[in-house]
Amino acid sequence: MTKRLGLVALRLVSACGSGGKDPIVQAAITEVGGFWNKEKPAGEPPRPITRAEIEKAGVAAIFARLESDPMPTLMSAASSNGGYVTYVSALQQEVTRRGAAEITGTRGLGTDLLSAWSSAPDPLVAPIPPARWPARVERVFELPAEGPQGKVVTFACTFEPPVPAEMTILEVRYRGVNISEDCSGPSGSFENLHFVDAASGAVRRSLQWTGPKMELIDLQVIEPYTGG
Repeated sequence: MTKRLGLVALRLVSACGSGGKDPIVQAAITEVGGFWNKEKPAGEPPRPITRAEIEKAGVAAIFARLESDPMPTLMSAASSNGGYVTYVSALQQEVTRRGAAEITGTRGLGTDLLSAWSSAPDPLVAPIPPARWPARVERVFELPAEGPQGKVVTFACTFEPPVPAEMTILEVRYRGVNISEDCSGPSGSFENLHFVDAASGAVRRSLQWTGPKMELIDLQVIEPYTGG
């Protein structure tokens, strides 16, 4: 089944810079509005989301969480442009992913990531079976800085051997491998971690660095975007 955007035929959507809610993005959120529990009485804890509700909506969805957050935030795919899919939460937070799993932009989660790109082949962009992952990938990030342009930082990243693992993501148990990614550059170093399907190379969960002032972002794929 094709997992679509939160709004049929939605393309090239972004939230309003003035702080108001973009009506198209809001429409995408409304389509899966039952997930957000907005009509619960004040003080009543939100009802847990179920996979059946996600599947009924038929939209691509992820969980996003900073390391210190006690609970993840549900985000649904709201726009797609040339392989870049932007996921949005009820609070207008945004995460943009390229291809399989590479985070290329964030908004509203703390210090924004303006953009990011990498050398090819990159298993976070196109799934590659772990046995064929490249020895090295270069990652480049554009971070906020004084002035009209951002600060560009570059890291050389290598991958550790895969370690067998199992994980449950919203009621579904997966088997795969954990792969650590060690990155270093002139401005410092960091470590990403990826939970990957051992056969296809699909990244089901990923902890990724998006800037020196941010915690790692933990993304779990509930239903991948398959709309092309």
